[in-house]
Amino acid sequence: MTFKTYDEVSNFYKQYALRVGFGVIVKKSWFSKSGKCRRVLLGCSRAGSGRADACYQARLTAKTNCQAMIGVRRLDDGLLHIVEANLEHNHPVSPSTAQSLRCYQKMACEINLIHSAGNRSSHIVEKGIGNALEFGMLKLGEGDDVAIHQFFARMQNRNPNFFYSVHLEHHGRMKNLFWADARSRAASSYFCDVVSFDSTCLTVKYDLPLVSFIGTNHHGQTVLLGCGLLSNETVETYIWLFKTWLACIMGSQPNAFISDHCKAIQLAVAEVFPRTRHRLCLDNIMKKIPEKLKGYAEFIEIRKTLKKLVYDCSRIDEFEEKWNKMIEGFRLEGNEWLNALYENRHSWVPLYLKDTFWAGMSVSKRGESLSSYFDGFVNPKTTVKQFLSKYETIIQSKCKKEAQADSESLYKVPLIASKFYMEEQLSKMYTLNMFKKFQEELKATMYCHASPIKIDGPIHIFEIKECSYMENGKRTESKDHEVCYNSDELAVHCVCGFFQFNGILCRHSLAVFKLQQVFEIPSPYVLDRWKKDFKRLYRLARYSDDIIPNTPVERYEYLSVRLLQLVELGFVSEERYQLALKLIRELEKSLLDDPEGRERQPRLLSFESQTSQCVNDLLSSQFAMSKNSKNPPSFPAKRRGRPPKKIKQSNLEILVQTNKEQDFLRPSLIGSENLVFQAASASSPLDVHVGSQGCIDLMEDVNSNELSFSTHFGVHANPQHHLGAQVRLHTRFSFFNNLYEQQALENPPRVQWLYPQNYQVIA
Repeated sequence: MTFKTYDEVSNFYKQYALRVGFGVIVKKSWFSKSGKCRRVLLGCSRAGSGRADACYQARLTAKTNCQAMIGVRRLDDGLLHIVEANLEHNHPVSPSTAQSLRCYQKMACEINLIHSAGNRSSHIVEKGIGNALEFGMLKLGEGDDVAIHQFFARMQNRNPNFFYSVHLEHHGRMKNLFWADARSRAASSYFCDVVSFDSTCLTVKYDLPLVSFIGTNHHGQTVLLGCGLLSNETVETYIWLFKTWLACIMGSQPNAFISDHCKAIQLAVAEVFPRTRHRLCLDNIMKKIPEKLKGYAEFIEIRKTLKKLVYDCSRIDEFEEKWNKMIEGFRLEGNEWLNALYENRHSWVPLYLKDTFWAGMSVSKRGESLSSYFDGFVNPKTTVKQFLSKYETIIQSKCKKEAQADSESLYKVPLIASKFYMEEQLSKMYTLNMFKKFQEELKATMYCHASPIKIDGPIHIFEIKECSYMENGKRTESKDHEVCYNSDELAVHCVCGFFQFNGILCRHSLAVFKLQQVFEIPSPYVLDRWKKDFKRLYRLARYSDDIIPNTPVERYEYLSVRLLQLVELGFVSEERYQLALKLIRELEKSLLDDPEGRERQPRLLSFESQTSQCVNDLLSSQFAMSKNSKNPPSFPAKRRGRPPKKIKQSNLEILVQTNKEQDFLRPSLIGSENLVFQAASASSPLDVHVGSQGCIDLMEDVNSNELSFSTHFGVHANPQHHLGAQVRLHTRFSFFNNLYEQQALENPPRVQWLYPQNYQVIA
């Protein structure tokens, strides 16, 4: 380890000592006449022994003759090198009390002490970004901590179903953050079967260390399922994040999970999502080829061969044979990156991933690429404060696109390009975007020629010759595919795996159906996941068991979930909105038309009247103040005589003041590593505990005595995933597995949560 100046050495050792829990002294130092440090010995402040003089014998001493130290010397390269070190202490160390030692008073002047919302707990943010990340503290700039506090308070006031979690280290300093707004949590209940984890901003060292959980909706659009800000890329950090997200979505593990190629993420996913199929993002891996292989003289040929291997091999033995030939032919045996990729080939090569539904969320063929959910909104210099200020605008723009797609799918009729019934069939069922993707495959069947090569009873093996054609001015390569067809079951399977990757039948399978005069798509290949009424079908499936709530808590949960689902349908258009309001008023009138309802009526004022009154009170008070004062509102005029009594505050003013006074980082958290959960304001009439079934413990690292469950979430747990019978396509016929060497994944039952739950601040 090298340093340029004495100050760098001193700050480095002090930061290390502060974390371990001891003070620092300069034991010896040597400087040149020009003031340049030549050598320095830094040691523990408890080095040496107390003075034996009579006048000092009555004084207490902290000296224990501790030998912990580092020695630094300037060598021929002009840099200071650590040449000796002793890290062993002969006394206890205390990280929680070390910051009060005198040697750190000067150091405190060289770093920013950012107080969070007036809290005693402060986040020490180093001037050097590397130091903050090195010591596991969240990198925050000026005003970022205040922006975080205001953002959480604002989002929770607008919707109590907003969820956030703050991860603190033992000094009470912020390490990591996670949050999910109400729409993200609602989307998780529908679209968390396949999840992509985007850590690009953290990996490439943006000023904004953002990570996000992304899903895809029934239009094929990306939807946000949660966000986080992380201090580092360690296994422990990712485990904390994944467990927090899992708690946020009520413990429903995804069927499939996609992430960048990162060992820490792989280990964390294996621990937190043991039943989930983990895939490494192929797009991310292929983009690293120039960085990892450009040093070879035959780089162009290596890249071409590698891409052909990944995208064009249709059998496992073919891939492994050609991979070995590539390694030997280009003498790549010593390339650690390629060796690591080969060891993890089952997690990124499309050939090995055809047994799992991926909802079109990962690259599977040449020319495809993926974009981030926040593309166009975040750049390397975007700060936390800037991002949070436009977060709601970003979410609203994405929600607007989904609402527009819902409206178009509901009211617009797509053009039919052929007279095949299968096209008309899906045009009435699928959303507009997903139907267009099917239509593209159907049109492409004109380039496919199917011919039988083997027949064994009802089993037919076809060879599909896909002819070359012009696409965007470029000639594509011809390629042959094999399709297996079962005439008794009307089941089809193509080696290209397009249906497994995207949930839409490929052109090769459609060509076989046309040849066999199967003009209606069999039901296993019509996925509910892409239907216009997917959300309604999903709700019907989830409540088909007709569970009868017996307790007040269960009734509260059930009604809340159903009403939140109606909200999703009511805002799509003005007509639906007005219909929903009409039905709500009728329901309200019916429920209040009895003695118990009339007794509760004063407490059940409509939301509109309460909000209107609060806003009117606040605006009128502000208007009166500004009208009667000659000074600006922020600098009220000074009056003579006794100050007037404070007027009665409006409800909205009290709410705003209360939120300003609340700390989302409690001082009581200092001194131990804690997890802070906050999901809603404590306004629910219910105070319940959580019961669970299953073998997963979401909060195994959290003391159960510290948890407080109160306010209702309103989002039901454990969505059933949406392939239904279709996911069993490749297991219904054993010959498919034998022919194509697929790897079966068992789908064990999900965790069942009995009661609504909410996580409050752990104190």
